[in-house]
Parts: sequence; structure tokens; C-alpha cells
Amino acid sequence: MLINDVVMQPTSSNYKFSDLFDLIESKIDVYNNEDEFYYKPIDIMDWYYEWDFKKYNPNIFSHGFHQYPAKFIPQLARKLLRIFTDQESVVLDNFSGSGTTLVESMLLNRKVAIGIELNPFACFMAKVKTTPINYQKLNLFYDKIKKDFSFLKNYSIYSFHNIEFWFKEKQIQDLSKLRDIIMDIDDENAKNFFLLCMSEVVRRVSLTKHNGFKLHRDRSKLTENFNPDILWHFSYFVNRNLFLMKEFYNKTRNSKTEIKIIQGDSRHIQDIEKNSVDFILTSPPYGDSKTTVAYGQFSRLSWQWINNNDLDINKIDQKLLGGTIGKQDKEILAYSKTLNLQYNEIKTKDIKRAEEVISFYTDLYQSIKCAYEYLKKDKFFVLVTGNRTVKNIFLRTDLIISEISSTVGFKTEKILHRNIINKRMPIKNSPSNKKGEISNTMLKESIIFLKKHSE
Repeated sequence: MLINDVVMQPTSSNYKFSDLFDLIESKIDVYNNEDEFYYKPIDIMDWYYEWDFKKYNPNIFSHGFHQYPAKFIPQLARKLLRIFTDQESVVLDNFSGSGTTLVESMLLNRKVAIGIELNPFACFMAKVKTTPINYQKLNLFYDKIKKDFSFLKNYSIYSFHNIEFWFKEKQIQDLSKLRDIIMDIDDENAKNFFLLCMSEVVRRVSLTKHNGFKLHRDRSKLTENFNPDILWHFSYFVNRNLFLMKEFYNKTRNSKTEIKIIQGDSRHIQDIEKNSVDFILTSPPYGDSKTTVAYGQFSRLSWQWINNNDLDINKIDQKLLGGTIGKQDKEILAYSKTLNLQYNEIKTKDIKRAEEVISFYTDLYQSIKCAYEYLKKDKFFVLVTGNRTVKNIFLRTDLIISEISSTVGFKTEKILHRNIINKRMPIKNSPSNKKGEISNTMLKESIIFLKKHSE
């Protein structure tokens, strides 16, 4: 197809990556004492070409506390943080999700690590994952929880909208008892740790399907055979997380990293000083939640059990990039030749999908503009993103980002690629919404190196 032939051609007008190569060459020695859990490059060229991390476990330290859709791989974050930051650096992740960049910044003892995230459940996860707690202290609380669960008779039955649709009566009763016990813990950090463990139980014992991130009821669980034991599952996740916390606590108890988690919209300027950030590392959504990963749907049941006062979790997907389709002014099309070509191709097939694509990239553009304001001159902004398929059109998000960011003041130094291996996310979709017709969505990710150049 002509459109794809055009946009697949590599562009080089913005590429001037001698600065990047020189930076890597000068700092390659920082890997000499790298931890065994992480990648250690052999030389500069090895650094350039190894991004898959097939042999590495992503669920190390507090990274393994809880599932989250399309989680950033710690080995990838660590590799980039090693080169672009030091212990005096201020690091920002403006789509921080469950906090991978923040955790790795703590482990490397960076000065400040800031996360911006709209999803309240993801912010909660990031807070728990960046709070080291003495595991012996947690063990004492855990012993009391188990004892209380066995003997507690009087507790309130928890409730929220449609709870009976997603959980059986026995599981509602036992989750309610467990929640009452945990909420009675007077240590806020310990309480949050056990609530996050309970969240994994909520996902496991619910009536939902677990082969995706959207909420669908699993009919096979409606039988009498599905009667999961709440305490057994809770014990499993607590023991796993206690082991991970022990490793994390031992690594970070002397860390002086200041963690700042902002529950806010990356499309708008947040409480971050202009020209104050040394490095921005992020993995933004690859498309609107409706057609890629539904972060809000994944988070909804867990967050309702943890904090039922926040009703916005039901509408979070509408608030994320491209989540709301309004009247588009199409200004973004003037900033990217690639997007303009691909928009017009999609429009010939489905005008509504074309408008959704425009909405997503317009929102992404706004977040890039804000990132430019935060970043110091001559510093790097690295985005890890996927090129998805819409209506059988392979959207070149990497080239689109390169083009729209140049209008803000960034220059693309390099685009590298990695295979998607460790992320749990949809690999195929139905471009025509016809039964049996599927196409690949994202099989690779692009690593885009932008630099805020001095003029």
C-alpha cells in the first residue's frame, strides 16, 4: 500500500546522534559494578543493540508487587538511567503508571524522582512500591491479620455498585472481613502494603476473565466449582511480596531519593519547576484506552475495594490520551507529514477511527509540550512506545513523535527498536470489527531519543 511505503522510509533530517554516541562512550564504565538482576553491556555497540532482555526477570524488588498493564521493564529503565543520570539528577516520568522509573531511581539513589499519573490506583501502587518497610515489622502485622481473620465475627459487609455481579457472596464476605482487619492497622505504610496484596486477591477471586485488561465476566466461574479461598490467596501474595520487600528494603534503606508522585494530567503543566529536570524517561500509552489497553477497567475493581470514595475510576479511560473525541481542529496534521498521510488513509476506511487517532496524537503532543518546559537545555527525553495498527494501517508513532516534537524544540538523536517480550498487552485486534478478521497491533517498541538543544 502506497501510504505505508511512504512512511516506512527512514527519515534523517533530524538525526544527529554523535552527541548520544559520545555520551554513551564516556559513561559506559558506570556498568562495571552492575547488579546481577540487570543488563551489563559488553561495549558501546552492544548497548545500542540489546533491548529485549529475554533472560531477565522483570518482577524483581518491589516491581513484582502487583500486575499492571504494559508495565515498563525495570532492566530497560535501569539501562537508560545509568547513562543519562547520576546521583544529583532530577528524573521525571510523565506517564509513570505503577512507578517503574521511580523505583529504579530509588535503587540508583538519584536525587529526585517525579511521577505524573492520572490513574489513582496506579499512583497508589507507585506509592507502595517506593516505600521501603522493614519486613520483620510487616511480618508482625501479617501474623495479627491471620489471627484476626480466624476469630473475627463482627465486621461490616463492604459494598459498591455492581459488586454482586463481579464477586460471589462468600468471597464478598471474606474480602470484607479482610479489608476491615487491614484498615484497622495504625501504620499507614504497612496498611497500604497489605491493601495492595489484597488487590491481587481481588483480581484472582473475582468473576472476571484474566486473559486481557478489559472487564469481562467469565461464565466458567459461575459454577459451584469456583469457590476460591480468600485467606489462602492472600497468604500467597503476602509471602511473595514480603520476600520482594526484604530485597527492596535492603537495597534502598539508605537511599536519599525524594519521591514525588503527582496525580495529574501530563497534558497540563504540573507543580514542577521550569528547566529543572535532568532526564525524562517514559512509556506513554500506545493509543486510546478503548482500542489498546483499558487501564481504568483493569484498575476498577481493585480500587473500589481499596478506596470506594473515588468514583472517578469508572471514567478514567475517558480521561486518558485520546479518551474523549471532541471537535478536532486538525492543527496536529500540520506538524507531522507522516500523521497527515496516515490520517487521510484511515479516513477513507472509517472517519470515526480517523478522528480517534487525531485525538490521541493531539493529546500526546500536549504532553510533549509540557515535558519540554520541565527539561533542562541539552538534556534528553526518552520515550518507549509502540507502532500500532489501525484499520490495517501501520501507524508510525515513532516518526510522528519525532516530527511533532521538532515543532516544540526537540531534536531526534536516534530511534532504536526492541521486541515486545515481557509486557502483557494485546498483540492482535480486529480492524474491521468483523468476526475472524484480525491483524497484528504491536510486536515491537520504539525507543525515541529526543534532546532539548540550546539555540
